[in-house]
Amino acid sequence: MRNDILTRRKFLEKTSVGLAAVSVASKAGAVPGNPNVLAVKGGTPVRTKDFPTWPQTNELDEANILKSLRNHRWCTFDGEFIPQFEKAWAERLKVGGCVITPCGTHALHTALEILGIGPGDEVLVSPYTYIATLDTIMLCYALPVFVDSDLKTFQLDPDDIEHRITEHTRAILPVHIFGGAAHMDKVLAIAEKHHLPVIEDACQGHMAEWRGKKIGTLGTVGCFSFQETKNLPAGEAGALVSNHEDLIAKALAFRDFGRSPKAGGGYATRGTKYRISDFAAAVLMAQLTRFDPISALREANAAYLREGLKSVPGVALQESYPESGRHNYYCFGLRYDRAQFSGASREQFIKALNAEGIPIGAGYTPLNKEPFIEENLNSRGFRAIYSPERLDKYRKQNHYPRNDELCATSMYLSQQVLIGSKQDVDDVVEGFAKVQKNAAML
Repeated sequence: MRNDILTRRKFLEKTSVGLAAVSVASKAGAVPGNPNVLAVKGGTPVRTKDFPTWPQTNELDEANILKSLRNHRWCTFDGEFIPQFEKAWAERLKVGGCVITPCGTHALHTALEILGIGPGDEVLVSPYTYIATLDTIMLCYALPVFVDSDLKTFQLDPDDIEHRITEHTRAILPVHIFGGAAHMDKVLAIAEKHHLPVIEDACQGHMAEWRGKKIGTLGTVGCFSFQETKNLPAGEAGALVSNHEDLIAKALAFRDFGRSPKAGGGYATRGTKYRISDFAAAVLMAQLTRFDPISALREANAAYLREGLKSVPGVALQESYPESGRHNYYCFGLRYDRAQFSGASREQFIKALNAEGIPIGAGYTPLNKEPFIEENLNSRGFRAIYSPERLDKYRKQNHYPRNDELCATSMYLSQQVLIGSKQDVDDVVEGFAKVQKNAAML
């Protein structure tokens, strides 16, 4: 992994520390410097106070945890809040069933397992995503076959899917990145034509929509994450949803070592222990009570930010397809054009904007080029399953120029900048404009 590009979680950790330092400085007195000079060059930063923190809690979160703690019903079998959340989340999504898991990664792995994905299979997937999406495929000893990216939407390019289908293809796995929707009309049409299931990675897509339907509910199975940075946070948790009753039953069994969910059922199939504590579900039930107003604020501020950034040359905003009626702005995606910033690198721009008190980071790295791919291909297990000829062919096809460009130019703002006031958003726009105006200093 390139050392000069931060992962999303590392970036959040680093920027929270940096902004805390800025906050301390502001309490000690005025920051010296010229407001017309970039802060990275000694000028006064645009912003010297913290953005709102995330996740947020109130008395209900504490009361739910204490209730779960004191009733001594903590596990998946008898927890009070686990069935409440599974029912509530399914109802919100208008989907047939929900199975809570310890994290979104486990939900994705469960989805692949219950659909029979295994050694020798291929799964078509976006290369612009978090590593968990790909890791779960390789844990099944299947090959992730990448689909190149759409530079405007950051989603997988639906027109790059069909020619990659082979006799080994067993599923299509679109990732709804940054809370926007992949082009589900085209994905589903191709899947139906080739009789393939669709696994939606909606881990960042809580309540986002495609033609009025919630993403995660359009395919065969949908997967969500409730990790603490997500729009619906619980520390660590996830969920699998589906309208197929048999797949929900299989997911329940897989979560519990393959035990049949029916009363008195034995170990009917292969499985593992993806059970979860009731505490995370207790937090989720509290978070659900505030989800809608916070989401409305986030999306309204995102619209306001989009308008404000139109005046800043060299910054292209992540777009949504017209059929995508709701983008949840888990992250606010952008692309950087260095030609409009006097040739300054994206990393120089990010450093300068961070110094102005604006938390921005680089987007994802090209996962198809990460060393874990080759490490897996060279492992004893993969070499036992795949012929040298097939692995060589896979390596030769592992080139995705548009995704390379996306990874080299993309950036994101974390949701903290969207859950406060319009003044917070104005500070972001001012920071961008200041750095753009003074880019020759970088």
